[in-house]
Amino acid sequence: MSLPTYESTVKGPNKLTFVAPYLGRSSLLAASLACKEWYSIFAAQLWSDPIKLAADTRNPFANTHLFFTRSSTLPVARRKCVLTLDFRPLKALERRFPQDHANFSQVTTPKYIFRFVPFFENVRFLVIDNTGKFDYDTQQPVEAREPDENNKLLLFSSACIPQLDYNLFVSTPVLYNVMYLDLSNTSNTQAWNSLLSFHSLSNLRILKLCGLRLTDQSFPFDALHTRLRLWSLDLRQNSLTDQTIDFLLEECFAPMAPVPAIAPDSDEILYEDPPIYDLRDETDPTYPSYNLSVPARPDKTDSFISYMKRYADFGGPSSLVLPQRDPLRKSTGLTHLYLSSNRFTSKGIHKLLSSTNRLQVLDVGTVKANPNVDYQLPHTTPFAQPNTARLLDRQTADRIENLRIHHSVVTCIPTIVQGRLEMGYTPQHLHKAEKFGDLEFQSAAFNPLSNYRLSSLTLTDIPLRSTGPTISRLTTFLRLCAKQEATLLSASTSGPRKTRHSPRLLPGLTKLRLEFIHERSGMDEVGPSVSGDQDADEFQAQSQGDFSFFADEKMPTSPVSRRSSIWGPGSGKSSLAEVVETKDVCEELKIFRRREQPKWGGSLELVVPSRR
Repeated sequence: MSLPTYESTVKGPNKLTFVAPYLGRSSLLAASLACKEWYSIFAAQLWSDPIKLAADTRNPFANTHLFFTRSSTLPVARRKCVLTLDFRPLKALERRFPQDHANFSQVTTPKYIFRFVPFFENVRFLVIDNTGKFDYDTQQPVEAREPDENNKLLLFSSACIPQLDYNLFVSTPVLYNVMYLDLSNTSNTQAWNSLLSFHSLSNLRILKLCGLRLTDQSFPFDALHTRLRLWSLDLRQNSLTDQTIDFLLEECFAPMAPVPAIAPDSDEILYEDPPIYDLRDETDPTYPSYNLSVPARPDKTDSFISYMKRYADFGGPSSLVLPQRDPLRKSTGLTHLYLSSNRFTSKGIHKLLSSTNRLQVLDVGTVKANPNVDYQLPHTTPFAQPNTARLLDRQTADRIENLRIHHSVVTCIPTIVQGRLEMGYTPQHLHKAEKFGDLEFQSAAFNPLSNYRLSSLTLTDIPLRSTGPTISRLTTFLRLCAKQEATLLSASTSGPRKTRHSPRLLPGLTKLRLEFIHERSGMDEVGPSVSGDQDADEFQAQSQGDFSFFADEKMPTSPVSRRSSIWGPGSGKSSLAEVVETKDVCEELKIFRRREQPKWGGSLELVVPSRR
């Protein structure tokens, strides 16, 4: 790396470059006409994202079409200014400008877009999410072109395009140097396997493969042999099993990081990196980069683009736009992993957490528990993550910052359903589930005082109603969060004076998101299964109501079916089952938050799904 020149050191960047991103279209246009120096700054900002520029006009689709059709005749300097082609602002205007969209609907189709991409040699970010609604032409085989090593595209996102033609990427191989690749919710899994094998993707750092109906047999194993370069992987909404976790642990994770010996009752647990003294030279190039601590890196489209525009040098090839020691380029192995809505089990997630301590962001959502070991209930499906809280403390999950997991890690209460989880729970199963946590709550629940690095926690599939235990466990957890916050406040204000050389305090839990699940409607009478088949039980349950020829007519519940809701299964005709009153969990949490003293200052978000 060469030393900076005297002129660049003294002069530094032009202050106007910091002003340009905050100006609107008319202001940028006026400023670019002032002089040549201002033109080089403000015109580059004006034309860096032409789709956003066109979306701010009265005829956005017509102006976008006009821009592309004249792109071959535009001045070379203007075409070189184009860094981003983001079609999301244009897609958001389809209903606002229906006539304009009807006349020029082809501008939001992948085939049309890829015709003009080669004219913009400096384009770095291409986002065509949710386009292609009218691009249903028959896919024709095309001549494959060799990948271009000089291609400068860094980000490509084509999410939610069901009929995306993968031949476009063979005829126009733009993926050679991409760092961010999003192919979520597109079809033709086998085609994507061929495409990922066609490109070496040696610069890939972020890969999103949501909703591709991937299985263990169709999983693109070859694309993930990246020698630890890939650090963010999104596999949500597929059909993967624990076998995929075994592969990821073997190929995509760096070895276990050394864990500092920190006593649980020591104040060292509050700090980012307590002082450790050794003889290692931190500038030693042979020291593996995955052992160096890295901050949480951006792996969303907008945050990635913002980061690159701030820190990247777009003057060179894509593989060298960031310095070698930049966090986004470090070969750390996977640190961000999204696995929810698959077929994983609690056993596989337990193995993942116990086999690596490299993860910073983890989304496992709700997974099935082992019914024969954890919860022995015939003809039901338990969802939980038991015996996992100890894997989330500072000694075993030293780097975890953002976690999304089933609420049983806090409440020790499983979600028990009969049939699919999306259909909801029944009052009988709720009562049985809340009884499971009575014995193991004190020892098995996650305690925020054991990990001050975790700053964001999402708990999934919490029942909307409870007989008491679920509410009690959640309020107890909120009290522990308040205690954690008070401990950090005391550490920041007491002791010796803090300087820039002092170890940084960990943030503690600042955001708690609770995602709820509805009670199954019209299923109060569900008892134990008589067939052992979940689909048959659901059909039988739906046929319990009175018969009607009219689909929209809702008959009142018969006295016999209403009476069965208060009689215990298997009980005699003369023995009345216990009727347990349930409370609204959201309302009880709101009341607790209003009365709580001392009150936890973090963000509590309650997410209640709408009924279908």
